Amino acid sequence: MSHSDISPPSSYQELSQIKGLDPTKLRRSSSFSTFLDESRRNSTASDINIPGGFRRQYIINQSIKNNRSPPKFLTNNLIEFLNIYSNFAGEDLSDDEYDSYNQDTTADEESLLLPEEPILVHQMNQRMPKSNVKTYFLVFKALVGSGILFLPKAFSNGGLIFSIITLNIFGVLTFICYMLLIVSKNYFKLGSFGELGFQTYGSPMKVLILISILISQIGFVSTYILFTTSNMASLFHLSQFNLVVSQFILLIPLVLIRKIGKLSFISLVSSVCILIGLVIIFYYSISDLVEDGLGPNIIQFNSNSWSMLIGVAVTSFEGIGLILPIEASMSNPKQFPRVLATSMIAITLLFTTVGVLGYLTFGDKVETIILLNLPYTNISIKAILILYSVAVFLTAPLQLFPAIKILENVIFNSSMFFKNGKLYNSGKFNSRIKWLKNIYRVAFLLVICIVAYCNFDNIDKFVSFNGCFACIPLVYIYPPLIHLKTLGSSTRDKIYKSLDYTLAIIGVVVVIYSTYQILFLN
Repeated sequence: MSHSDISPPSSYQELSQIKGLDPTKLRRSSSFSTFLDESRRNSTASDINIPGGFRRQYIINQSIKNNRSPPKFLTNNLIEFLNIYSNFAGEDLSDDEYDSYNQDTTADEESLLLPEEPILVHQMNQRMPKSNVKTYFLVFKALVGSGILFLPKAFSNGGLIFSIITLNIFGVLTFICYMLLIVSKNYFKLGSFGELGFQTYGSPMKVLILISILISQIGFVSTYILFTTSNMASLFHLSQFNLVVSQFILLIPLVLIRKIGKLSFISLVSSVCILIGLVIIFYYSISDLVEDGLGPNIIQFNSNSWSMLIGVAVTSFEGIGLILPIEASMSNPKQFPRVLATSMIAITLLFTTVGVLGYLTFGDKVETIILLNLPYTNISIKAILILYSVAVFLTAPLQLFPAIKILENVIFNSSMFFKNGKLYNSGKFNSRIKWLKNIYRVAFLLVICIVAYCNFDNIDKFVSFNGCFACIPLVYIYPPLIHLKTLGSSTRDKIYKSLDYTLAIIGVVVVIYSTYQILFLN
């Protein structure tokens, strides 16, 4: 019997098909049989479509049968978002040091699910989003971050009308490319971005996808360090070098965290501060616009630096690594296109409004990070800016998580860790491996801090370059190329092929031209 014959269903549709089969003709575990029992009506497919879901349902049913209250499982939206990060781009990035698999001893399964006991990552049976409202929250959290603060300066680089049109075009193209990837995922029955690349074009495409993810995440974290350094240097006139070194030291214990759930409070603070920052930007921008009128030197198209807008626009919308796990977590994935379309419209409107408002208010005097245009001599504003800077700084470990794990999986699965035909790459029972991984993580962080420090005087160029060089391929080149392999020779498919080729060619041209412009002409 193959692995696919015994693996649990991966979608609501597959679960429905299984329910239609004759139970006597299937060999199942007791938890699987319990799931099929028609008396089970209090859960949905999304509750089971996660690691440990069947076992959790079994425990619930046993509790009800014995007149006991079912265990209370964590359902916090923020924890669900962090769990989605552990499946970034559909990859399994959970840490082996917290795996319950391959252990010599077997713990009592029911006790592991009780809230009073520590719960391992693979045994954290949180409910994944089962409603459209939760999915809206996750999409918004995935796409709206500190990148929005760079948009007013990006509008200054592109010009008002050109920036509005370009940003909205990228919003539409981003939605199309996200949906192409979802269609491909459903066609090939694969949930991993990298595996989709491997299925369609072999190892080279998978390697390209993972490298692009790696570079983009490194770019994002470097941007966060630059953001914090710039804010603190402006507020307190501190040395840039000392600020970067301080962040490196403070981030070391955070990047050594293996359990992503421990970052939940940090992520919560970051989310709250982003909302506070948006409110502050709107309040002061509107106040200044009403009192002082339009900012200086507003133009409709900036022929000198328009390419800088492209990279920032792409970076703002980039969240493709979270789209696959978010869609997979829905109880009814068929509704995802509508949810994503509505979310993209709202997010594009928000991005456009922030860019237009900031540029109209401050004109060509707008700073790379618009928060620096605020009157930070005001004590309350200074306090909020410090809080926001700290929150962005603390977001770095979450953004680093996928990049660290992707490269770590490559390094520690290499031949040097094979012995007697077995792979010894877990730090769970081997302190040497654990410390090698710790050293690797610190070295990884050091490289990022060096990259950030070297680009302090060109923050907007760095953000644009990361968007063009790493994010454009991830969003606008790889998905249409993968989608090409799902098409046949019908007239309808030929139309889709034309769309895929057009998107991929435009993506390649924009990458080459914009990267050249940013590096050599701006």
